[in-house]
Amino acid sequence: MKELIIVAPLSALSKRTRLFKISNFANNKYSAKIRHIGWERIPNEAVEKDFNFEIEKKIILKGGGYGGYAVKIYYLLWMIKVFFYSFSISKEKTVWALGFESAFPLLIGSKIKGYKIYFDDADRFSMLFKLPKPFQKIVFKLEELTSKNVFMHVIPGIERYNFKSPKFHVLKNMPSQDIVNAAIKNFNSDNYISNQLVINVNGWLGEGRGMNTVLKLADFFKNEISIILAGKIDSNEVEKLIKFKNVQYLGEVNNEKALESYLASDFVLTYYDPNLYINRYAESNKWGDAIKLGIGVIVNQEVETAFYLNNAGATITSPYFDDRILIEKLSEIIQKKSKDQYKEKAK
Repeated sequence: MKELIIVAPLSALSKRTRLFKISNFANNKYSAKIRHIGWERIPNEAVEKDFNFEIEKKIILKGGGYGGYAVKIYYLLWMIKVFFYSFSISKEKTVWALGFESAFPLLIGSKIKGYKIYFDDADRFSMLFKLPKPFQKIVFKLEELTSKNVFMHVIPGIERYNFKSPKFHVLKNMPSQDIVNAAIKNFNSDNYISNQLVINVNGWLGEGRGMNTVLKLADFFKNEISIILAGKIDSNEVEKLIKFKNVQYLGEVNNEKALESYLASDFVLTYYDPNLYINRYAESNKWGDAIKLGIGVIVNQEVETAFYLNNAGATITSPYFDDRILIEKLSEIIQKKSKDQYKEKAK
């Protein structure tokens, strides 16, 4: 493989952990040139960071941002743009398509051009948007059609799917060992806040990810719990959080730095608003990080895909909308000094 074309509806590969790892793998193992066909949602957001090699980039769509009704129109525009771009891909090329919105239009083009498609279905499209039932049924059928006709359908788990496909290939969200080793090598405890209990909150720091709960924890446990924050600030709660003395905000960091901060933590928080259907089937990168770095996981009990971590005894679970239960469980752990049992069971 001389070149890997990654078609993904985002500004930069380095901003998506899964694609960051795939790009590094293809370049390191096969010396492949990486070409990103992307969507720059916010101006000047397409700059790549943290790669030690060049990413060739072609932006085929600009604007739309990350929320609101307009973004749905932009997804349709993205599919149309990808469809027309697909005819410029030659037969010998390999394409990594992020999401149904990329894979389906590429599949149509591949029937004429003959290139190979890896369908990376990190977030199932039909679960992301609430569509009228007739349209929902059509999307379900097209997802199944796409799955069965690509070279490989790469998924983080089978729980999200109501059909079987011979092209399914489960690829769990686990960090690369090289990045883990680098994080361990560079870790210095003096760089991080400490306390009786330290909770790591990283990634997208926005609504629907438990930020209101984190705010309440920081306020209730002012003297017992410290919180390490890392990622993009996208909520009023986080704006308030970073002013607390028991909160350390690292900013937007790369994958290695995020993993390094786990070594200063006892738990990582993975809260997903269950009102969004796909959140009940979340496949968090943070779970793989926690397993590799040996820390516990805090997850809301509505997330069905966390069953293996729950069964292992590595999690604290509570309802997403009931902070009282989580506060009670954390209080008990602090009182009994029992945090290490969760960290041991996560390994």
